[in-house]
Amino acid sequence: MEEIGKGVSYSMDSEGIMTIVIDTNKDFGASASGKSTIIASSSGNAKVEVGGDVAYLGLNLYRKV
Repeated sequence: MEEIGKGVSYSMDSEGIMTIVIDTNKDFGASASGKSTIIASSSGNAKVEVGGDVAYLGLNLYRKV
């Protein structure tokens, strides 16, 4: 598993299936606006290798305050 951002891990199998794992018990505090609590984030668009090419993953998981 490779980690990207805050609380986000992923793996890629030989058939090109990406599995993303997030521990929903974690809490990374309030968002910049203070309107939500961050559970996991890729912290912007993270580069990931997909079949020898570069792709970008953007992911946010949060709770409204």
